[in-house]
Amino acid sequence: MPKARAKLEKKLGREPTKEEVATYKAKKKAKKAAKAEQRAAAAASPNKEKKRSAETEAAAPAAKKAKAAPGDPAAAAPPAAARSSSSSSAAPEEPGPVTIVLFYAYCEGLMSKQRQTAAIKFCVESLKTHGVTGRLRVAREGYNGTLTGPTAGVRAFTASLETFDAATFGNGRVDFKYVDGLPRNQMLKGVKCWPVAEIVTYGFDARDAPLDKGGTHLAPADFHRALEDPDAVVVDVRNYNESLIGKFAPPGDKVLDPMMRRSTEFPKWVADNRHKLEDKKVLMYCTGGVRCERASAYMGSQGIKNVFQLEGGIHRYLEEFQSDGGHWVGKNYTFDKRFSHGADNARVISACVHCGDPWDRYQAQAKCANRSCAIEVLLCRPCQRQAGGPPPKASLFCDLCKPGGNKCARAA
Repeated sequence: MPKARAKLEKKLGREPTKEEVATYKAKKKAKKAAKAEQRAAAAASPNKEKKRSAETEAAAPAAKKAKAAPGDPAAAAPPAAARSSSSSSAAPEEPGPVTIVLFYAYCEGLMSKQRQTAAIKFCVESLKTHGVTGRLRVAREGYNGTLTGPTAGVRAFTASLETFDAATFGNGRVDFKYVDGLPRNQMLKGVKCWPVAEIVTYGFDARDAPLDKGGTHLAPADFHRALEDPDAVVVDVRNYNESLIGKFAPPGDKVLDPMMRRSTEFPKWVADNRHKLEDKKVLMYCTGGVRCERASAYMGSQGIKNVFQLEGGIHRYLEEFQSDGGHWVGKNYTFDKRFSHGADNARVISACVHCGDPWDRYQAQAKCANRSCAIEVLLCRPCQRQAGGPPPKASLFCDLCKPGGNKCARAA
């Protein structure tokens, strides 16, 4: 095992991820470079030993004490006097923990193209000002974001949205889902804020699925009880690779899994399964609620009544049922560096596509070998590190495409 990985595993008490190892190495490299610069600057100063200032002399005992106690937060930075006299190449103070925020917001009516352009410009400037990174899609119909940053910075950014677009974000209209206290390796790289046609791409005209025809929102506790209704059917509007690692498993045979590779397949699935949805209580869910908004509206526009959706998505449900998961099994797929999260008692319900061992972490950047599919597949760490290298990409098929799979013909 590489030295850096071994040290980090000992420190964490578990096997580190590839991203954690990379962050650890980067920090080590930065510290080494900073020390080298300091030594070079000291060597360039004439008679450094004879002309040490009283200020530096006074700071030395504190610096020595900080060095002796590396776990002490004070060890991250020298006293103010020492900082004032140190070179500009000194390493910066270690930043605090990371916050993730997930949110979506539909506008009342459509923005003009000029307003959309102005919104993107404002968001980029505000994100950079507050040190927030991640992805933010801006359509004329609204916003959809997965962002990371310092706790105060993230909340300052969301507050700035309320100032810029009060009609959409004001008065608590938007459910900002904050996850605080995460390690620094959860930061997403850079800022990506760009214009899109739809904040969720279903491929149909939004006018064919107006949001006022959407499903009734059910709070997590109410959705939990509705899952036990014998007349209910449950529809997961996420993609198959997401539902593979976690899903609702309520009592009775009531789950209808569309097994979609992408959201554009949803309208056809509704047409093919309409007979299973009519005269039923239709319960829909997704990660945070945004996909259900337009999907439930589409069902309503197709004449399917009695449609309900989980308010706040799986994210809010697992907050409500954090200890036992309620009717949820497995993990909730996330579009950030957590990869997934689950209840306290979460168990693995999926397997590696190569060896078949239990596995639920999408971190190998492996995709289905069927190019018309190309969804993420689960490849366990032992298979990634096996002697002779990982298995050939051409041998990795998702369950929908593998020979004998239930959708092999459609994927071909």
